[in-house]
Amino acid sequence: MKPWTLASAGNGLALVLALLSLCTMAYFGYQFYVEPKPDIANVFTGAGAVLAASISALVAFRSVAIVEESQRPYPYPYIDIKSRYGLSLIKIKNAGGSAAHRVYLHWDGGPPLLKQGPNSDAQPLQFAGDETQAIAVLMPGEEQATLLGVHHWVAGRIKANPRELRGQVVYRDVKGNTCRLPFFIDTSFYQWALADETELLKAQRALTQVPDVLTQM
Repeated sequence: MKPWTLASAGNGLALVLALLSLCTMAYFGYQFYVEPKPDIANVFTGAGAVLAASISALVAFRSVAIVEESQRPYPYPYIDIKSRYGLSLIKIKNAGGSAAHRVYLHWDGGPPLLKQGPNSDAQPLQFAGDETQAIAVLMPGEEQATLLGVHHWVAGRIKANPRELRGQVVYRDVKGNTCRLPFFIDTSFYQWALADETELLKAQRALTQVPDVLTQM
């Protein structure tokens, strides 16, 4: 449920006024048709002016609502296979316009077994897994991540257990309201996408090995 805002209240009020004005115009338009009188025409004209003002207000409040929507927090999880060479990460990024507080994930069916353990065993993904492990704050554009495992291991786990990664991102906005945002993490790229679209990460990794090679020489 979306929180109450001034724009939504104003939009509702303007809509009510527009409907009342339209009904008034219809009624007095019929009355003027039956018995033409200046007073009836004046009421009809006044209702038309109110209708025009209400439509303008609807447009204005809609614009305000769009701005308010863009300023809301929007934390969302996704799997990143491009930031670390040969590794898969899960990240939560706030793509909204304001800070998100106490951010955590509520998984449908419980945390998935997508965390690679020390012996390549599958462990539950506990990253921001409940309120006790919540991320304190995510500023606009900020993200936090944790390691899932190497590419081929994660891809094998997803293939062996084709479960949809769905749930809700739970967070608090700047007013302290608790919000729930449904999410779905797409994993189809493990089947068709390139893990490394460019050689940049490979080249950067090779550069870090240059000092060791020089030392051996």
